[in-house]
Amino acid sequence: MNRLTNKKSTEEIRSYRILFETYKGKVYRVAYYILKNEQDSKDIVQEAFTIAYKKMDTLRDLSKFESWICTIGANLAKDKCKKNGKEILTDDYDKVMPMVSVIEPIELQEEILEKQELKENVLEQINHLNSHYREVIILYYYVELSYEEIATTLNISQGTVKSRLFRAKKMLKSEMIKAEKGQPVTI
Repeated sequence: MNRLTNKKSTEEIRSYRILFETYKGKVYRVAYYILKNEQDSKDIVQEAFTIAYKKMDTLRDLSKFESWICTIGANLAKDKCKKNGKEILTDDYDKVMPMVSVIEPIELQEEILEKQELKENVLEQINHLNSHYREVIILYYYVELSYEEIATTLNISQGTVKSRLFRAKKMLKSEMIKAEKGQPVTI
């Protein structure tokens, strides 16, 4: 009887390890975007998965694990920010997930520089957005969560996610046009 119990525990641990390896990167990115600190983000990943392991029996639908674990990570990161009295900012994205994938060797150096400059401008504008708008942009475009997953993570409705995303893109577009024309940015 004891062997059967141990075997089940080993299988559970193996399954949990697979979940950890599959989703640790996403949880790390969520935490890093909030905390901007590599070590704190790694700690959040460990803590989030520890909590998830202890409360796994409360998750009714395993297909929701990804958004559930990201929600746990986001909430832990926000709590840590509040505890430390830090403002939640999101920059230094290159340490986490580069926007530009492998650059084709046939591109001219000028095109590469233009893309890099555009990337930096977009990231700067995102960083100046109100935190409500910045969160949905990051979760949608960088963490690649769906509307439903973002709504669950932020504890808001899908309609709110869509409207914040729409407004954030509209603001970014407007500010990018102003910046291109040399006008002062107002976000």
